[in-house]
Amino acid sequence: MTLEIALTSLIASLDIQSSSDTAALEAIGEISAQVLFLVLASLILSVALSGGCMTAFRSLSSDGLISPYQALFAGLRKFFPLLWANIFHTCAYGIGFLMLVLPGFYLYGRLGLFPLFIMFENRGVMDSLGESWNITDEVASKLFTLTAIFISIQLGFGFIGGMMGADGALWFLIAATVIKYATLMPLFYLFYSLYESVKD
Repeated sequence: MTLEIALTSLIASLDIQSSSDTAALEAIGEISAQVLFLVLASLILSVALSGGCMTAFRSLSSDGLISPYQALFAGLRKFFPLLWANIFHTCAYGIGFLMLVLPGFYLYGRLGLFPLFIMFENRGVMDSLGESWNITDEVASKLFTLTAIFISIQLGFGFIGGMMGADGALWFLIAATVIKYATLMPLFYLFYSLYESVKD
């Protein structure tokens, strides 16, 4: 969350829209190293987070002893499969959002269980996405509804902030990031619970 806020705040501080092309390029060049570092660190931790959360949920449900850092490290060990699966997942629901938004919610939910197959069954990227699609077939409509609710909260808050002109303010960036993760964690737990119930 801290990395995302810092990155967004750094980019927003450039005020590129009101600058000339030359001034904008100079401003970007001056902070390119900081932006690159924040982008890479944010990417690594956000990818590891999806696998780490699933490991943490399993630990909590089985009364195991695992720290948040151990859970995140478990996600880091599967970084590259999680990265490629995240890219395919993002492309799939991104295309869905371009097709009048609702298919994006549907694809996000149906394909969202992929970290579980990567973390717990050592499946490949495409196998994990395929298994996620198969395992969610019977609950597709419920999963679509819940996914749409959680993601709509994130999108709605961002839209309201944009309408108010507050999307560049630090307090808004912090609030938006908190809301993002406050809606993402229950969604991750929903995916975990669905996986465990089917496997049981």
